[in-house]
Order: sequence, then structure tokens, then C-alpha cells
Amino acid sequence: MERLAIMGGTFDPIHIGHLRMTHAVQRQLKFDKVVFLPAYIPPHKQTRSDFASWQDRLAMVKLAVQNYADFVVSSLEFDRGGISYTYDTVNFMQELWPDAEIYLIIGEDSLTQLFTWYRVQDLLRLVHFVAAERPGYEGEEGVARLTKAYGSWTAEKIIHAEVPETAISSTEIRKRLREGKPIRGMVPMAVEQYIYENGLYQQEK
Repeated sequence: MERLAIMGGTFDPIHIGHLRMTHAVQRQLKFDKVVFLPAYIPPHKQTRSDFASWQDRLAMVKLAVQNYADFVVSSLEFDRGGISYTYDTVNFMQELWPDAEIYLIIGEDSLTQLFTWYRVQDLLRLVHFVAAERPGYEGEEGVARLTKAYGSWTAEKIIHAEVPETAISSTEIRKRLREGKPIRGMVPMAVEQYIYENGLYQQEK
């Protein structure tokens, strides 16, 4: 059975931290393929007004992963449109890869909010979550909330992974660009070039 991992996110923009984390997880857990899945409208970020367009975000992700043999990019959530609920996305993924075992990669900071996700109990029955360590976050709190709400079986659906520490964030990159500061080394060179060529994030909206 193929082992398929999904790396979802806004990727606004994708940066070196995303790639380091995903590469570390892939090496530890030996996934056959990692699918980068940019969100169309993330349910937790509907009030944001400073997104790059979905076309630009998708283009940057494709540029960022082009040198990784086991990384692929899906435009599924853009093709579907509407708010990007993970439960719905997983069901579509299972239709595309009916024989695959699916894992979802998230940051450990997201684990503490997992109990608030749309249809999370049903989602946990469909997939495993891979929680990548984040400094300052304790994954046990998130697991405790899940087990209290849905039962001890949910703890078995969470896998913890050690990843390199990185201080890079998309928020900081956007801020630096608005302030005219360099972002060299924070994003892949091809992504940096794309940002400047297309004038992304460089004016406050």
C-alpha cells in the first residue's frame, strides 16, 4: 500500500522552513510521496486581506518543490473552490488514491487546535496526523483534548516527528518585503525571484 502524506497550508509564501520540516518528516517516516496542497480559502484565515492570489501561491509552491523527487503539488483545493475544509479534501484525495494510506502533516502548534477542526472525529478515522515539533508548543495538550472529547483511540492516530528548528515565518517574510528588507535565505531562490518579478507583498493593502 502506498503511503501518502499531505502537506497543506496557505503558503503565503512558501519558505525554507516548510521545506526543511517536510523533508525531515519524509526521511523519518519514509512516505512514498508528499503532496503539497495550497489552501484556497483557509477556514481559520477568512479575515485576511493580504493574501497573494491563489495563482501566485500555487506557482511559488511548484517552484519551491521542483528539486525534490518525492514532492508533488496539487491544485485540488483551487479546482474545487470554496472554503478548504480538510475533511472534504481528504475524501477527494481518497478518490484519487483509493489504495493509499494517507497522513496529514501539521505543526505541533496546530495540534492544540485540532479538536476545533471541522468533523475532526471523522477525519481521525480516515487518516493519521504527523505533528512536527515546534519550539514552545507541547503536543500532549492537544492529544489530551482529543482523547477527552473522543476517546483514547485518537491518541494512536497522532505521530510525533522531530524536525529542524527554524524561526522563519510567512508573516515575517511579508513584513520584511513591505519594509523593503531582504529575504535572501528565507525562501528558495526561485521563489524569491518570482516574488520580486511579480511585486508580491511589497505594498500594504
